[in-house]
Amino acid sequence: MKKNFLFTFMLLLSCSLYAQDFIHATYLVGHSLNSATYVKQINYRQFQYIYLMAAPKWNQEDFSRSQEEIIKKLVTNHQYIKDKKTEVIPLLIEEAHKNGTKVLLSFAGEGFKERVTPIDRQNKFIDMMIRFIDKYNYDGIEIDWESDLSLPTHADFMANIRSKLDSLEKEKNNGRHLYLTTALHSWQVYNQELADKLSPNVDWINIMTYDMGGGIWGHTPEHNTPLDKMEKELKNWEVFNRNKLCIGLANYGFIYKNITPGQKIEGKLDKYGSYFSYNNMLPLLQKGWTEKYDDKAKVSYYFSPDKSEFITMENPKTVQTKIQWILKEKYRGAFWWEFSYDMILPTTNTGKIKHHLIDVVSEYINKTTYK
Repeated sequence: MKKNFLFTFMLLLSCSLYAQDFIHATYLVGHSLNSATYVKQINYRQFQYIYLMAAPKWNQEDFSRSQEEIIKKLVTNHQYIKDKKTEVIPLLIEEAHKNGTKVLLSFAGEGFKERVTPIDRQNKFIDMMIRFIDKYNYDGIEIDWESDLSLPTHADFMANIRSKLDSLEKEKNNGRHLYLTTALHSWQVYNQELADKLSPNVDWINIMTYDMGGGIWGHTPEHNTPLDKMEKELKNWEVFNRNKLCIGLANYGFIYKNITPGQKIEGKLDKYGSYFSYNNMLPLLQKGWTEKYDDKAKVSYYFSPDKSEFITMENPKTVQTKIQWILKEKYRGAFWWEFSYDMILPTTNTGKIKHHLIDVVSEYINKTTYK
């Protein structure tokens, strides 16, 4: 009896520890946020982390200036959009913290290569980031360097940021950990040496397991988030501990016209298609569009009545399949691109925002890991 009790206790403890460690997060585009009411309607408790895309806007020549000029322009003089007298982004951070959610400032966009080389320019860039997150009480930094990415330079860059964050932690001396994460395409390939260089300096990596089917830049329109392709590309990431890897989920897809799934074309797909949110698709389902489920990819295409258009998109069933797989494979967590694409706005100012797809995953995580 004692042995059985001890075994049960240890099993429950291990499940509890794993559940607490599992991350459910989202990216949120913050530059256009202008409503204090909207910020208060977010259900923060369904996310442990928010990656807020609200970094200051700069020009390439800014980092050729002196450090003092950079800080004055991009940090000291910076103000977020106000709703009446309230800066909306600081209010979001405050509301998130009230609900136990941490907010990381996401640095993304073009021109990373020019900002991180040479090293003196990189140090200016990092110093600006550190001063900025300190000013607004962010919980850390997320780096979304996609175009012209050099993996060795990226690893050095992350190590440099981590060092500066550690210095800020020591300066504050308040026991607060400042997070550092990064987003990387699923098709990137690391060797063990480079993985071992990056891994100690990041809390985790967000693997962008979406935009996998041609999008608007490729030549062949296919599924945006096929699970079979995700599994194949994630084999490249076995040089990392899975506790360092979060898997991307998408509440958007692509719509194409006058082309069929798998049809290769000359030129780019932007001539035939465009981004499409889950909310954009819902009205079409009332107009005769039909779903065709792909059992191999574990995701669906949707076709117009005359078959001249099709959409690649997740649905409640397919995102539940993915979160089941992510949990089974013991990855660190899951994250969304992007918060707004499937949201249901409340009918009152005091109501909370709901989501067609995000809520399915959130409820499944809670049911599975906290029961």
